[in-house]
Amino acid sequence: MAASSPWEPLAQDVSLLPVLRQLVECHTLFERAASRLVETQGLTLPQFDVLVTLGDLPGGLTTKEVGEQSLTTKGSLLPILDRLEARGLVHRRKGEKDSRQTIVALTAEGQALYEHAFTAHLAAMCPKLDVLSSAEQTVLVRLLQQLKTAFQ
Repeated sequence: MAASSPWEPLAQDVSLLPVLRQLVECHTLFERAASRLVETQGLTLPQFDVLVTLGDLPGGLTTKEVGEQSLTTKGSLLPILDRLEARGLVHRRKGEKDSRQTIVALTAEGQALYEHAFTAHLAAMCPKLDVLSSAEQTVLVRLLQQLKTAFQ
């Protein structure tokens, strides 16, 4: 059996590493700030995400649509909905056209919490995002969409 060559560290100028570091650090800082903010509203980030997904939609969405439109994983959606329903923030009903579907909608209390929490979230996040011009934000969205597609 041939001896393996000793490990050699990567050159410090590898361009991928600074990109990955910035992505991870930015995500971590954003998630920390967002978590602290929504926790003041008595919510977790996944619960807040579901409220935002359902906000301003009086007819609600099917559970499948909530799963597709939110950042919530399929396996955690039903427990999140259970907790939100137990708090009186969402209600579920069978679909009118297809009784196999479950429609999820915010209650009046859920809509009020959504409006309050989302307004507070925007007030906290906008100053941070405003360090980028409108044109830079547009470019950032396009670049992040490209990265997301590459990872899918």
